[in-house]
Amino acid sequence: MDNSTRMRAPRRMLKLASSCKDILNSAPDRILDRLLGVSTRDIVIRDGSVFTGGDNCTYDGSQWLPVRRALKDLAPGPSDVFVDLGSGKGKVLLIAGRLPYQRVVGVEIDEGLSECARQNIEQARSRLQAKDVESITASVLDWPIPDETSVVFMFNPFIGQTLHTAVEKVIESYDRRPRTLHIVYLYPWEHDWLLSTGRVVVDNVRPGNWLVRPRWWQSGYVIVSYRVVAVSEGSQSGSFLHSSILSRRAIRRWSKPNGHRFTMSATGLDTLYSRS
Repeated sequence: MDNSTRMRAPRRMLKLASSCKDILNSAPDRILDRLLGVSTRDIVIRDGSVFTGGDNCTYDGSQWLPVRRALKDLAPGPSDVFVDLGSGKGKVLLIAGRLPYQRVVGVEIDEGLSECARQNIEQARSRLQAKDVESITASVLDWPIPDETSVVFMFNPFIGQTLHTAVEKVIESYDRRPRTLHIVYLYPWEHDWLLSTGRVVVDNVRPGNWLVRPRWWQSGYVIVSYRVVAVSEGSQSGSFLHSSILSRRAIRRWSKPNGHRFTMSATGLDTLYSRS
């Protein structure tokens, strides 16, 4: 075996290992789509649904198992209302719909994605536990946050002023009717800004992938559960109750601004960073 062959062999092994990891990571989502007879996995990059210099981000489906675990941590009941801002093809609506929420509603500005979500919901309707599951085509800037909302979910659907305005509307809903209200944020691009409002504390942090890597909390691919609080409570720390040692490390890292450098890219666009 010559030297060039020896150099290529490890590269082939790394490429094979990466392919196997991708297949394993996506396996639960393929199973969910097959089980429910839906289509939620494909990334959608097209005019109007990609990051084009505005605040909207490319649609990508989250992973079923990590999101389900994060939502089950909140112990939803028959009086709880779940809202997904930027709900895309409706994968998280289906995940939440299989839990005992009173209402599950997704808000998606892209009509094509929203229609796909409605088709997926109808296809899976008989397997859902929530009483009411729907996808609404609307801008989060115009859609009023119901004052019964218990959980607001976001998989980095938008950034900048759009996210700031959406979160401010969530906080206004809390102020009108104080209650237990969580923001569950996957790939929390605006984490530092969110904490800077003084209106949330971190209750829990989970890995965003079901194949958990060592020191996973140091990556940006995490699911952070924030609890909305009154102004006077803003300096309080989150809850460590029933947390494992690893979860406590994650909560400590994400309970304060940490300057994490998130990245985002799409076909034909430069890689973007959360800060300069």
